[in-house]
Amino acid sequence: MSKVTALIIFIAFIGYVFWQGIKNFQLRNLNLCIRKKDWETALKLTNISGTRRFLGNYTCDLYELRVFYLSDDMQSFENKVNQMADKSEYSKENKKTFLEQYYHRFLLKGDREHSQFMLEHIKALGDDMFSVYNEQAFYVMLDKRTDLIQPMTDEINSKKYYGFPLGVILFMIAKQYEYLGDTENADTFYQNAKVCFHPKAIYMPELKKYTVSE
Repeated sequence: MSKVTALIIFIAFIGYVFWQGIKNFQLRNLNLCIRKKDWETALKLTNISGTRRFLGNYTCDLYELRVFYLSDDMQSFENKVNQMADKSEYSKENKKTFLEQYYHRFLLKGDREHSQFMLEHIKALGDDMFSVYNEQAFYVMLDKRTDLIQPMTDEINSKKYYGFPLGVILFMIAKQYEYLGDTENADTFYQNAKVCFHPKAIYMPELKKYTVSE
């Protein structure tokens, strides 16, 4: 390796370390503001051009959305969701991620109005597989329907769902059995759902609450 090549690699490495250092510093500041419930400062940070340059528009928009949600500023939250859902720079997968994350938060809170709002955006993406189980979750959680056990079991057997979506389907089947008073089947499906979720997933505290046996 020539000295010139080695120097270029070294400079590139230093630049990468510098870039990551600034990104981590900005993320720490944002997270600190959120922990302190300093919503005003957090929002200011997300709109600084330097922050957006290092963290990217999507990450900054996610932080804005989180601040509006945590501060219970639902009008600003809805406006931000509309804005993000319309942005062509975001991939469909990115849109799915933030829509689903907050949709299920509202579902678990029993907030019909905002669950419906998020579900409409989910359906607007035009992804039938994505829409179906999320809409079924609405019917189970908010309408307490118990007639979706077989259709949701068929979705599991199709082997098209995995990870978080599969966990949601299993959870919703368990919930229906719980409504029916069938604690044995409810417990089995709750336990199976737990395996599908990340330990920090929003459904994990619910699983601890609803699971009949550990």
